[in-house]
Amino acid sequence: MISGKKRFMLLLSILMVCLLCGCTANSSSGQKTDQTPEQENSEMTKEIAESVIQSETISEAESGAATIPDTEVGTETESSTTTESDTETESSTATESDTETAADSYGPVKVSELDYDSFQDRMTAEEWEGLQMYFPVLRENAAFELAGNYEELNRDGKPVENGEYALFYRYTFQKMTDIDSYVDQYADDGIEEMLVQNVQVIDLDGDGVQELILQWTPVGDYLILHLEKEAFYGWEIMLRGFEALQTNGIFIGSGGAGANKWLTLQFDHGSWQEEVLAEEDWGEYYLRGEKVDEAAFHKQVDSYWTEYVTEYEPKQRTDH
Repeated sequence: MISGKKRFMLLLSILMVCLLCGCTANSSSGQKTDQTPEQENSEMTKEIAESVIQSETISEAESGAATIPDTEVGTETESSTTTESDTETESSTATESDTETAADSYGPVKVSELDYDSFQDRMTAEEWEGLQMYFPVLRENAAFELAGNYEELNRDGKPVENGEYALFYRYTFQKMTDIDSYVDQYADDGIEEMLVQNVQVIDLDGDGVQELILQWTPVGDYLILHLEKEAFYGWEIMLRGFEALQTNGIFIGSGGAGANKWLTLQFDHGSWQEEVLAEEDWGEYYLRGEKVDEAAFHKQVDSYWTEYVTEYEPKQRTDH
């Protein structure tokens, strides 16, 4: 295809030849005219000029069609820039999201690294007030009296004998300790470092004093703390012995699929006492130590369910 510039030069050459030869379009066709040579040359010049303009118009159209790829390249460049911008924005958003998630992540934490403000934001005012009561133990490593030894008692509160039904379990003083020593004891027994997995605050025995319940990992045991007359007391129980805690203070001690007890916990002058409200023992059913049929048992047990006590996962302090 002849370019516009070449086409223009060709037509200009023809014009020059025609002017030099004195020929016209009409004379070359053998027709006679009344025009002077100057007029004929003027007409020829006009015709050639129009041809040049038409040729340039065609050239521009062809040139425009040829530059479409340039437009596509521009579009691709814009698209590429937009994509990179979108990618950067998405990356920035993802990074911010990851940072927020990391900042708001909850899970097992060392006692010394607990973020107490995170509990205040989630707990009720009553729960938060109860938690603060135990700050001396948690934050200042104040000593507490830990119970461990226990005895079984009959309905009269006396030690069981001759196969009597044990309606109460009384736990008495074992040793003085503090939270650091309590955690270190597990390490001394070959267990990896104890972390707080969940926190609960509830008045277990209805005496108007909130108890603090700490669940530990990896062992899953619970440590329950009580405050009385500015002295702290603790009681620990294994995971299966303290399940499904309800807001009425009732919980389940499980000995297997067919062996469960519904219990309450009372604090009494430095000792802890469990009371057995109901028990299923592999097909036999008891209510406060009295044997009953299955229907009566389930009717009573159904009344124990109120609402689960809220568990709060801890959060690690950012300044530890």
